[in-house]
Order: sequence, then structure tokens, then C-alpha cells
Amino acid sequence: MHNYNVDHKYKFQTRIGNWFEEWELDETKKKDYLKNRQNGQLASIVKDQKTNFSLRLASLTFPKDEYIHFGFHIMLQNLKTLGFLSIDIQEKLKITEEAYNVTTAPTTQPTVRSVFVVVPYTKEPNFFGDDVLHYGQHFRLLANPRISNNKTFYLHSLPQTPTRCAKISRKQEVCAIESDVFNTVWKLEHSDPKVRFEMEGQPIRIDDVVLVKHSFTQHWLASDDIVYQNDFGREREVFVHSYQCLNKTQNLIAEKEGRTTIDIPLRNQEPQNLWKFAVATKQSEQFDESVMDDNRNVKNLMIRVKQQITGKGSYGLRGLAKVFLEMDQNNNGVVEFDDFKWGLRNFGLNLSEDETKMIFQTFDKNSNGKIEFNEFLDAFRLQMSDKRLYFVQRAYASIEQRAGKVTLDTMGRTINVKEHPDVLKGYKTERQVFQEFVSHWNKGQPDKVISFQEFGEFYQDVSSAIQQDETFEAILKKSWNL
Repeated sequence: MHNYNVDHKYKFQTRIGNWFEEWELDETKKKDYLKNRQNGQLASIVKDQKTNFSLRLASLTFPKDEYIHFGFHIMLQNLKTLGFLSIDIQEKLKITEEAYNVTTAPTTQPTVRSVFVVVPYTKEPNFFGDDVLHYGQHFRLLANPRISNNKTFYLHSLPQTPTRCAKISRKQEVCAIESDVFNTVWKLEHSDPKVRFEMEGQPIRIDDVVLVKHSFTQHWLASDDIVYQNDFGREREVFVHSYQCLNKTQNLIAEKEGRTTIDIPLRNQEPQNLWKFAVATKQSEQFDESVMDDNRNVKNLMIRVKQQITGKGSYGLRGLAKVFLEMDQNNNGVVEFDDFKWGLRNFGLNLSEDETKMIFQTFDKNSNGKIEFNEFLDAFRLQMSDKRLYFVQRAYASIEQRAGKVTLDTMGRTINVKEHPDVLKGYKTERQVFQEFVSHWNKGQPDKVISFQEFGEFYQDVSSAIQQDETFEAILKKSWNL
């Protein structure tokens, strides 16, 4: 009777002369995996590197007057989704040219993927004689050159066909393409149809709500609450489609057949077609972007790390702290270099070995091969303004008044995740928001009282990741029914 309970390299199915074939194959795969992991060449690591690169901080133009000028670095916000026009460098379209998908994405700061440059259409003369963008004037939206090795990508669209259309809605596709064609040309129209004709040729103000019309197809850029899941999360699809109010008209039959009628320019547009500019609100938001990619000093590296942490969301800093706490077996708040390196990598921060050493040595003041990780985290913590601190105090008092004491258990019972901004916008489910909140407290005992100091430190970390006061206030107001 045969005994088949032997080592896998001697399986009875293996032919004579190939006894080690399966074993050698497994060993080779393991060696290749370890080598690629060490060199940062795993597909997952490369993917994370591209994602984090797209989320690097980008410069906005600080305006000197109230108008949009050519050369401005701007963001475009859709009034329906409240997301900003962004490029997904991970999703390359299957066409002959190099092209990438475009979405509207929630963001709290300007990033490489969400900042565009307003450039003129140089194949026609500038009849206005200045560098200000005017209504009806042809222009292009140039993607940030840092998005893909300083290549030139323009916002682009083509007429809708059965094989070339938006992935989900099947409407006219929009993408960022490396091609110098007329399909990359756009023009702006005023959002108010009552003054649209009179505004033709007038300079565009920064605070104007505008329609972005595709010059070739004569339809407007749009985004709707159509979830587009990608590597950056739940975003919204972008396409070209005219959303016009369905008021009564004598030309319905002609419009149904696709013909342009005299009253189309007088129609109101739905929020899907409405866009708003975002520029720098203070001088510090305009800077030389080349320094962001210069890794020769620690300051630039720390800026990169901060942007990657912020890209993880409002709990990014808390998540990194949790990784280090789980590594701290001795509860002394100290980590060595290997733990520090793998802590950053496990959290998803992609730095080379030399970059990690440079940062580690900066905080290793005693040169003993150890650093206090809280000191490292403090480099990213920002002091809360009095206005933000006021809402934190109100939230703590509200929980204490309703539940008697503030614990993880009472917070779980009183928090209102239904009104959380991410839930209202459809970016996350109620369960996801609740679990995310609870998981970042690092509390083993749910009935242990949480002091105001602990509560304040939690929201200080959250505040450090949120640039706009309105967003931070909305999270606290909606979460705790203030």
C-alpha cells in the first residue's frame, strides 16, 4: 500500500527527473516576491506610489485682481456633486492616444490631480488684446504637468458613439488626453440665461458661476451623483451633457430631434452643469511646485509625508498613530528604525530607504537608533483655532449632558452618522463612518471615561487634516447635533 503523506516535492504525480519542479517554482516565486518588495517594485506598491504622487500638494494662483487670467492655476468645483474636477492617473483609457479618466472628487486641498492651468487656444487670434479670460473665448484646461512626467494633458471630449462614451452613464466621454486637437477646446458662458447674451465678451470674474461648453459638440461639461469607484474612493463621473430646465416651449419637437432652437440659450441649467472656480485665498497657497519634488532636504520630505497622511482622510494622523501604538510592545513610546520604516509602509506612505533614514535621523537627536513616535507625529499636528476649539468644547458638553459621562460606549450611542458630510454626499455608508470613528480611539474598555483632554487631542488630529473651517465645523455639528 502506497503512503502518499510525504513532502510536497515528492508527490506521486511528479514525473521522474522533475521531483523538485514544484518546490523550485515556489521558492523562485518567494524569492522574486521578497526582492520586489525590498525594491518597492510590487504591483501594489507601484500603484500606491502613483496614488500618493497624485495627491501631492499643488499650487493655486493668488489673484491680484478679481478676474481669471491665462496661466492661472485653478480648481473647478461642480455645484451638484460639490467635488472638484480631478484626473485618475491610475485608469488609462483603452484608446490609441494616452488618455486618463476624469471625475469630480471630494478634497480639502489642492492636489496634483485636481489643479488645472487655464491656457489660451493659440490657433486663433486673441481679439481682446489682454491675458484675461472672457466669456465666449476659446481656451484649454491643462493638467498639472507633475501628474505624469511633465507630459502635456488637456481636458478632452469627443462626440458620443456606441463604443466611445462615459463608462457608467453612457453619455459623452470626458478625459485628459495628450493630444493637440480642437476637441480639447472649451469656452465659458454665464450661468444666468437672462444676462448670458449681454455677458458675451466680458471678462470672467473669479466668483462667477459658469457653464463650461465643449466648443466642438456645443454641449456643457457636467457631473452628477453617479458613483465612480476608483483607487481614490467613491467619486463622481464626469461627462458632457446639457441639463436644461424643462420649461414649456413651442420647439419641443425640433429639440427632440436634436436641432438647435432659438430659445435654448434662454433656458436655465441644472446644477450638474454649473461650475465654480477655486483659487488661492492667501499668498502662502501659491508657491514654486518644483520644491515639492526635491527630496534633498528633510523639509520637502516632511511636506510630502504630510500630504500623504492628509490624503488618507480626516483620520489619517490617528491611523498612523495607531500603527505605531500597535508596534510599541513595551509601551514606552519609542520605535527603532526598522519598526519606523515598516510602520510607514504598512500605513501606505511610500518613501525610499534613504528618504526614511533622512527623516529618522532628524528625530533621532541622541543618535541611539531610536525615536519617540509622538514627537514625530507632533510635527504634523496643528494647533486648533479658538473657533474650532469652541465647537469641540460644545460637542463634549453635549455628550456629557445627554449621556451623563463621555465614554466610547456613550459616544457610540449618541453620534449621528446619518448627517455626516461623507454620508450625505454618498462617499461612505453610515456603517463605514461609525466603524471608522470607533476604530481610531484605541480604547480597549468601552465604558472607561474619556477626559476632555483626550477628546480634544482626538479632534486636534482630525483638525490637522482638514484645511477648511466650514468642513471641520460641519463634521462636529452633524455628528453631535449641535
